Amino acid sequence: MTDDRTQDSPIQDQHPQPLEDKVAGILVQEEADLAGHDQPEVLEALRQRFADAGIAISEDELIEQSTRISASDGGNYSNG
Repeated sequence: MTDDRTQDSPIQDQHPQPLEDKVAGILVQEEADLAGHDQPEVLEALRQRFADAGIAISEDELIEQSTRISASDGGNYSNG
């Protein structure tokens, strides 16, 4: 007997986040996790997180943000 109420696939967001909010959320989380780490390590982590999220972001922006995060002491995210 099959239970038709079983959830076998992801539930889609009821209120999708604007892309800008998703990008900011990833950057905040990565800064919290990787502040002060080596820039190449941060860059690779950012590439992976954005790829996993299906968000296209320019290489220049990735480099800029990874440089900022690697120089950060954490918790000081700003958009620029």
